[in-house]
Amino acid sequence: MKFLGERQAILIVFAVIFIYVLIMGAVSVARHYNFQTQAWDMGIFAQTFWNTAHGRVMQNSIEEVPNHFGVHMSPILFILVPGFLIFPSVYYLLIVQTLALALGAWPLYLFAKKILERKDLALALAAGYLLYPPLHWVNLFDFHPVAFLVPALLAAFYFFYEKKWFWFWVFMVVAAASQEDAVLAAMFAGLFLAALRWDEKKERKMGLAAALIALVYFVLSMKIIMPYFGGGLLRLDRYAELGGSVGEIARNLLFNPALFFKTAFSAQKLSYLFWLFLPVAFLPFVYLPAILLLIPGLLENLLTSFGNQFSGFYQYDSMLIAGIFISSVYGLRTLLKRRPDKALLFKSIIICAIFAGFLLRSPVSPFSFPVEFFKSNERQQTLRQIVKSVPSGASVAAETNIVPHLSDREYVYMSGSEPFMVDVVILDGADFFGFKDPDSFRKYADSYANAGEYDVRVIKERYIVFTKKGLFLETEQ
Repeated sequence: MKFLGERQAILIVFAVIFIYVLIMGAVSVARHYNFQTQAWDMGIFAQTFWNTAHGRVMQNSIEEVPNHFGVHMSPILFILVPGFLIFPSVYYLLIVQTLALALGAWPLYLFAKKILERKDLALALAAGYLLYPPLHWVNLFDFHPVAFLVPALLAAFYFFYEKKWFWFWVFMVVAAASQEDAVLAAMFAGLFLAALRWDEKKERKMGLAAALIALVYFVLSMKIIMPYFGGGLLRLDRYAELGGSVGEIARNLLFNPALFFKTAFSAQKLSYLFWLFLPVAFLPFVYLPAILLLIPGLLENLLTSFGNQFSGFYQYDSMLIAGIFISSVYGLRTLLKRRPDKALLFKSIIICAIFAGFLLRSPVSPFSFPVEFFKSNERQQTLRQIVKSVPSGASVAAETNIVPHLSDREYVYMSGSEPFMVDVVILDGADFFGFKDPDSFRKYADSYANAGEYDVRVIKERYIVFTKKGLFLETEQ
């Protein structure tokens, strides 16, 4: 690797990117095809795009408020709408997300090569990024605009160091546009860059300007834009143990440090941190100033009582991934400056850490590859036939795994959450997800059965389909 040419290095990076897209794209697509995606969040975004394409901009019937911008401020979605108009499918969203995450390896390689001045170590980190388990979980769990923060922030750092200011601002805007909390990641990135390049007037001004603009945009989003769409900080309840408002939470943490440590460093959260940093050999802790990049994401995930955020298995690590690899680059540079004679040892440790994390934690490792996503079974075949039979204009209530397959309509709900009696209800008698208990499920089904307005079909003694009288299923027309 020491004498690896630039051409060969570039070919290796894009070959690994291609392999990533092939594997993760296939797994993501198969996961949806075989009814493993969820109403939250695949159904939300699939219906939001479909409604937008039909003139109801950023609206869906699943979230707490009708317009998605009331829940999450993600204007990056507008960039993806033209592609959806050409390819109006859930698969478009899954493929675009996979491509974006995979391509993050390219600016990371260029950035690492510039900082470390070694192609072999830059290649190792780029490969480590593509083998990073949290990246795989972000990619695998449905579709989320915050995922685009990862490649955008990596690209912004590279262009900052190249002093290509137009492209720096383009990718900082894309990063901030991915989600309202991603704005904080962009803000702290600007502060870090300003502090790091304080002696360079141009760089200092660019970093501070990015941080200031991000702060202003965040406040506008929280106080004006999201409330305009009927929402705001709707997820604040996940921090209810710390207080009832942002101000109260801040005061409680400031005047009661024990509360902070008790909340942030439970056994489960320490385990989360271990698996988060193991695949990068804990390099971010070698250069402590770079931890500034991780503050928003770490606070968001460590202070919550919502277990999914610190499980490592969902989209929430999107806030951290770019910062973890950027800070790893600086950590490795620090080690090389201290002990240049140990470069081979450092590289060996990094490669071992990368593969240990991948093999033990990745959903696509040889030990846990989801082969079942590529196998069809009777349930999936039956659901496919039921979904095909639902009229395109009908309002629908169905279980969480079915909703993403029926998102091409104005009204679709998870069973039990619909505000009115819909045209078609699809129930799986063996799946009570979304209901408190089997009795609640039965009462819900009885409400439709006793309404006197629905025809009932029972399929394979398991699936119940209520259809409003006079509304024929596609197979009956």
